[in-house]
Amino acid sequence: MIKRKEVSLHSYTSEVTVKYDLPSDQLEFTGLPQDIIKRDAENPLKHLIVIKARNEVAGFFELDESSDRQKYTDNPKALLLRGFSVNPKFQGRGIATGSLYALPEFMKREFPAFNEVVIGVNARNTPAQTLYRQAGFEDTGRRILSRTKGEQIVMCIRVTEKTESI
Repeated sequence: MIKRKEVSLHSYTSEVTVKYDLPSDQLEFTGLPQDIIKRDAENPLKHLIVIKARNEVAGFFELDESSDRQKYTDNPKALLLRGFSVNPKFQGRGIATGSLYALPEFMKREFPAFNEVVIGVNARNTPAQTLYRQAGFEDTGRRILSRTKGEQIVMCIRVTEKTESI
């Protein structure tokens, strides 16, 4: 098992190779990192994030500030989390949970103008719903119905500044 403090988030750079395959039951709900990178690396509104565990590339996701996020939230200071995955060779070792726990601090440091992260989780993907809930995401009550992906449950986590006591 990998400890939460051993999991870190980093902005993607072309010097880092992020490439792995996912089983079909996971591909139903997310994309391959190499495909997302190829599609979105040049888009300034798509922020590619590498998950590292003990300094090895262990996963990937995207934080999207394009107009797509307006389907998920009315908050103009929200980013949409997309394409979340963990390399199968690292799965089951606490990396997904560790990366989501690291997300609020990463947001404060790298995206201080934003105060919320939203995600659409497929209604059939109960393991992902559980993961996000355990990491502090809440069901917003909003639902999105997609012809290709079915019902999406919109979840969010707020990113707030720590208040210091005097």
